[in-house]
Amino acid sequence: MLEIAGADAVRWAADLHATLADDAQRGESVSPVEVRRSAEFVIAVIGLAFSGVATAKTIWDWWQSRRPEGVTVTILLGDGSRVDVSNAARGQLEVVFQQVESQQR
Repeated sequence: MLEIAGADAVRWAADLHATLADDAQRGESVSPVEVRRSAEFVIAVIGLAFSGVATAKTIWDWWQSRRPEGVTVTILLGDGSRVDVSNAARGQLEVVFQQVESQQR
């Protein structure tokens, strides 16, 4: 699952959702964007039913092009751990998504 936060979280999540959906292979899916609002901020959430190096690359490239706008992306893993894309290298994301992919098999 991905959390997208920032001033335009909903718009950014819709854009990332479309990018991930375009890259999805047969049998893979991207859930609709879910919006969570609080008094302080808006977080948009996207669920993923696929993983692997290609997904890591898509998320990394998308985030790199938008990070000057203040978007943050956090990956929520099944074991409860969180990976903040801004604090990770692309290679680290690839390893995380490879592990998720092997766990799903």
